[in-house]
Amino acid sequence: MSTARRQLGAATVEFYVVSFFVLIPVIMGMMQMGMFMVAKNTVNLAALATARAGAASKGHKGEMATAFATALSPLYVAKGIGALNNAGFTDVSNGNYAQIMGVAYSRARTDVSMPYNSITKLNPTANSFADFGVTDRSGNRIIPTTNILNDNAVGAKSKQTRADALLLKVQVRYCYEMVFPVIDELIYKAMTINPLTQLPAILSPAEMACMARKPPNNLRGIPIISQAVVRMTTPPLQSNF
Repeated sequence: MSTARRQLGAATVEFYVVSFFVLIPVIMGMMQMGMFMVAKNTVNLAALATARAGAASKGHKGEMATAFATALSPLYVAKGIGALNNAGFTDVSNGNYAQIMGVAYSRARTDVSMPYNSITKLNPTANSFADFGVTDRSGNRIIPTTNILNDNAVGAKSKQTRADALLLKVQVRYCYEMVFPVIDELIYKAMTINPLTQLPAILSPAEMACMARKPPNNLRGIPIISQAVVRMTTPPLQSNF
């Protein structure tokens, strides 16, 4: 065999080696990043839906959790189709939309209840109720939503006006389940180890629980955090906060 032929064969082997160990992981990483951005945008919309539900329900936790799970349902469509494969469903159509989205919502609602997912109400605070709270006819402590344009007084404890106190601010945390193997482990190591000190990164217990989880498909999670602010349209009930 000539030297040229041997070199050609070596180049082919090198190409396959580079493709397997470099190009394929890069492509998988780019696809995972694209899917992560879709999830991030979905969580942003879910945070807004959660805040709107709270603003219309006096900050009711159950209503907010329902809105959160409903808005996250698009991320579970594939699981909904997979769960109904025995019915021959391979895609979403007008005929099977309700069934597939019903399963997707059920999966989302189960995930929302897990400890690594959460809804946190950041405003109104206890000081907001201390400054502007009144007792309604039912004996509940509320912040009135009427005549706020003419009330510019600043609360001594909250340092807010009543209009500021009636801004419902929520923070949601969602544990996104990654899709590609190997990539999930690389992201896990990058987020849990400080590259400068090689020491464990400072993460909250909920964030660590998210990243350490390995659901039935054996892939890790990554926490997504989003916030939203909506003006309360119903008087916030202190017991809900």
